Amino acid sequence: MSDGIEIVTHTDLDGLTSAALIVKYLKGRKSGDPGITLTQPHNLHKVLRRLKCDELYICDLGVNHVTYQLLVEEVSRLRSEGTNVYWFDHHVWQGSWIDKMLSLGVNLYVDMNTCAAGVVAKALKVSDFNSLQLARATCSNDLWIFNDYLGNFLSRYVVCKPGNKWRKRLISKLVGFDGLLSDEIVKCAEDVMDRDLKVFNSVVKNLIVFEVNDVKAAIVMKEWEESSTSYIAHFIMSRYNADVVIVYKEGSLSIRSNDLNIRELAVRLGGGGHPKAAGAPFKTPLIYRLLLMLGIRKPVLKYCAKVVLKELTEINQPN
Repeated sequence: MSDGIEIVTHTDLDGLTSAALIVKYLKGRKSGDPGITLTQPHNLHKVLRRLKCDELYICDLGVNHVTYQLLVEEVSRLRSEGTNVYWFDHHVWQGSWIDKMLSLGVNLYVDMNTCAAGVVAKALKVSDFNSLQLARATCSNDLWIFNDYLGNFLSRYVVCKPGNKWRKRLISKLVGFDGLLSDEIVKCAEDVMDRDLKVFNSVVKNLIVFEVNDVKAAIVMKEWEESSTSYIAHFIMSRYNADVVIVYKEGSLSIRSNDLNIRELAVRLGGGGHPKAAGAPFKTPLIYRLLLMLGIRKPVLKYCAKVVLKELTEINQPN
């Protein structure tokens, strides 16, 4: 990638809103149009490896034990090449990780009490009403507090169509967000809600439920990229009274809970995240991938359950 300004952000609503707030900030600064890359946390070091730029903005992408050293190496290289690095996040960071990034000259903003869009808004001193409203709506869904109706529409807007081309288009739309629900947003939300009902009926067919020391866990499979992981998890929790829901998608596990701190589980699986919403990369053995290609889903969920059960048992040892 060429010199200039680059934004690297997460693929969910929080990541897209964060990028939109930065693009708007850059327009106010009369900077050129930035390049935008969407990625997952466990692939961040791979994205940075390809970058060469003057300014780099990283949003809603955290660090874990597996990626930490790789990220230090790439950030060190970028800083040695004169790149100004700005990093906005709300995931859990160890003190030593923060100290290291600051020592490298990274402009690091971490606040676990808000979403990434909230971190960006505060760090860049965003003051216009529409941008602040957008950040609040985003936090409502990302933090699982659901106290802003706009968040429910916008989170479905993001998954209305698959692929990063659609997500990048949304970033440009969010830059000009006027606080109102456009016809497109409402239509997307309606379409996604109709689709979600079909998804909910599908996921229960291959559901696996088990208990570990009075913790009830459920594992389901996400078969459509544009389906909302959080809404699937919320539906399963409500219907089966589950304490923890693990949503499997090829290459990753998303973990949700209303009452338990599931970040430790994610960390043990090589990932990270928040106390109520976390995730981890997940390597599926070849035999199970072949079975999935044949439309046989239950064995891979049983394998996931076995792996998760082991870690949950270690975490929830009775006193």
